[in-house]
Parts: sequence; structure tokens; C-alpha cells
Amino acid sequence: MTGAHWVWSLVPIGAALLAAFVALWGNHWLQNRLGRRVRDADEVKTRLYEFLALVAEYWMAERREPVLEAKVFATKLIVVAELDQMQDHSMRLKRWFADTEECRLDMIGAATGGCFQQSDWAPDPDRVKAVAREMGRIMRTLRDAC
Repeated sequence: MTGAHWVWSLVPIGAALLAAFVALWGNHWLQNRLGRRVRDADEVKTRLYEFLALVAEYWMAERREPVLEAKVFATKLIVVAELDQMQDHSMRLKRWFADTEECRLDMIGAATGGCFQQSDWAPDPDRVKAVAREMGRIMRTLRDAC
């Protein structure tokens, strides 16, 4: 075998190794991207549960608690920002974000109800149920979107 033939016999081996490397790298990239989406979805779900706990604590309290109002409002801003940020991960999540806009608005409306800062405040367990219902819808569709 001459020198040129020997080199040409290595080309298929090199191409196979390059193809294997590209396939492994592509799989690694895809798994990381999917893993990040799942982790982000789990983090948002955790934040939503924290939000529900605060809403329940606020609307089940015996009297108006300004500190809880502030916590509910701050947590709402964080949750909305995280939900907004998730849509950047894929077109599927972007569609999910658009499709759940009404649920998010209903959830926030039920959580605050326009009753923050009112002097005639009263406990309202129905608001907690409404928030939980909308959260359930958001989380069900999020699972499908990821």
C-alpha cells in the first residue's frame, strides 16, 4: 500500500469519528436544553405554590395584613417575570405563554381582587379557590408545553 492509499483509507474512519462526535455533542446540547426547560418549569411550579400559600394566608387571615399584601404583590411580580422569561426557551413555550394569558390574568385578579388597601377588608376563601383553579390550568398546560 502506498502512502496516498494509506491516508485515503483513514478518511472514512475520520469521517465516522467526526460524525460520532457531532452526534454526541448534539445529543448533549439537546439534553441540556430540555433539562433546563424542565428545571425552569419545576422552579416556576414551586414559585406558584409559594404564591398560592401566601394568597391563602392573606385571604384566610382574621384581619388585613399589609405585610402579607406586600409579600403577595412581590411574589406575583417574580412569578410573572419567571413565566415571561420561560417563553424565550422555545416556540412551544411562547405559544403556551400566549395561550395562558387569560389564566394568568384571572389568577392575579383573584389573588389581589382589587381589595388591597381597602379599609373594609374581610377574609375570602373563594379567592384562594379561584387562584388554585387558575394555577392548576397553568401547570397542566406547562407540563404539556415542556
